[in-house]
Amino acid sequence: MDQAVRRFEELEEPGDWSVAHQKMALAHRGAGELGNALRYIDVALANRAADSPMHRVRLDTAHAHILLSDEATSDSGLRLLEEAATTSRHYGMSHQLASIEAIRSAYEHVN
Repeated sequence: MDQAVRRFEELEEPGDWSVAHQKMALAHRGAGELGNALRYIDVALANRAADSPMHRVRLDTAHAHILLSDEATSDSGLRLLEEAATTSRHYGMSHQLASIEAIRSAYEHVN
């Protein structure tokens, strides 16, 4: 995935580059590497290429998922997740809403 990120940068594709960083952030979160996850999501957030509702929901959901991984940032994660859910409902993004609800449910189950 790191190679894909570099290739998108070389191709000067800012949207794909940002999404690649988002995916890397989630991969690091899944591996328990929260510091790396935060670094990658920060890059994705700072380089938002398109601000479509779908892109915003996906990025905010990923960001919230990472924030929920740390008790110190979990309140911010829950607020961001709720914002993403509100946007999903407004635009009829049922698949994204289901993912958001699954993340929230998993978080509540553990905590």
